[in-house]
Amino acid sequence: MDFYPIIRRITAFLTSFLLLLGVRVDLGEPAEPHDVQPDSAVVTLSFADDTPGSAAGTLTLTAEQDGKYTLFWGDADGEKLTAHAGERDVPYTEFASVAVRGGKGETALHDFLAIPQGAQSVLVYGGDTAAGACDLPQNKLAPTASTYSFGALSDVHFNRYNKSKTGDDACITFPAALDFFRDFEVSMVAMSGDLSKKGEKDAYEKFNRITSQYDFPVFTCKGNHDCYAEYTLENWQTYINPGVYGENKREGVLEVAENGLDFVFRGEETHGDVFIFFSQISGQYVLPTSRIVTDAQLDWLEKQLETYKNERVYLFFHTFLNASSGNPLMGEGNLLTRSLSFYPLFYAIGSKDERRFRSLMETYKNVTFFNGHSHWAYYLQSLNPDLNITDYDGTTATMVHISSVSSPRISNNATLVWTSDTMKRSEGYLVTVYPDHYVLTACDFLQNQMLAYATYVVQK
Repeated sequence: MDFYPIIRRITAFLTSFLLLLGVRVDLGEPAEPHDVQPDSAVVTLSFADDTPGSAAGTLTLTAEQDGKYTLFWGDADGEKLTAHAGERDVPYTEFASVAVRGGKGETALHDFLAIPQGAQSVLVYGGDTAAGACDLPQNKLAPTASTYSFGALSDVHFNRYNKSKTGDDACITFPAALDFFRDFEVSMVAMSGDLSKKGEKDAYEKFNRITSQYDFPVFTCKGNHDCYAEYTLENWQTYINPGVYGENKREGVLEVAENGLDFVFRGEETHGDVFIFFSQISGQYVLPTSRIVTDAQLDWLEKQLETYKNERVYLFFHTFLNASSGNPLMGEGNLLTRSLSFYPLFYAIGSKDERRFRSLMETYKNVTFFNGHSHWAYYLQSLNPDLNITDYDGTTATMVHISSVSSPRISNNATLVWTSDTMKRSEGYLVTVYPDHYVLTACDFLQNQMLAYATYVVQK
């Protein structure tokens, strides 16, 4: 006798009963279906609006066989989408997955999810088998005429990681990222700090030696590790941000703060857009009395934001803000698993500088605030949809989490302690700018992939 149908009915009944009682039931992820037949799945897209290049909305899948299906963007030939840059070909990963149960599944697509340039269709895969496809409406295809592009990176950490056994993993991952950006002909690379392990001169020398081999500028702010014991302002100004400090400034450096760190850049490379690099001066966290920037710095920052309030502004600062409301550990840049795993060194909520910094982000919504610090790998937005990008329903500046170029962190709902995927992942963003919007394409530089599930469009 086949007991499986009976067991399935009993499970369905108990699940329904528990849901009626208000008990949350985690059904888990189903396995990939086996022996899927081609054209056995039908995908339907319901978009939230008509904005070209935006994938926000709901995707529904009906299939003959239950299981977990993966969704890819397809090109004009019906193949999985690949980006091309000179001799470099970079495939896109899946952009979503759908659990089909009882012949039907549905998934909400992220509010910021982008349809990449060149995507013409959605491809459905059950395991390695193409199970179905649907064409994208012509009015939803991504624009092609971009203005310029730049790279966004964080948390290089020279001298901290040595999984490769070569002496310093950052000497592999950082050049790989810059090579990637060079092939995509970026105008510049912007970073949100943590170049070192403890502020040591040797880390800054390595950074300078590598970046000087490229024909685009690489600018950065300080992170918390750059505030540690071995840091000196002299070493920073000598090796970091060439042409920013000192008398002979490069064209485009508009303002340098009295602290000799914070600066504004709007050069030929930025096509009129404004980049602000804002450095923290302390690695103190969590306590209400903790301060990571000074009043004078915030005065300077407010002045710059007011000056450029009608411009597109990219602000690079190392430490993320936690959620504006609700669970304080589930904001952009952080997550909280069911096993209570989270990144503990967050901006001290309610401290004097945190309150003022948050107020600035709520006032100047023309800003995109790039930050790093937690190292969370991009795929972990499955545990927190706001992890990588959010504007909290339009109430703040757009906030963007940059994963680590040298050591992304991974976790799941079952483990208390995270691990680092050093020399397995290396992540950052390729930012493509258009006249009225920009696209953040998450990249894995070691795997040579575009991470479609973390590719976003911002109408700004």
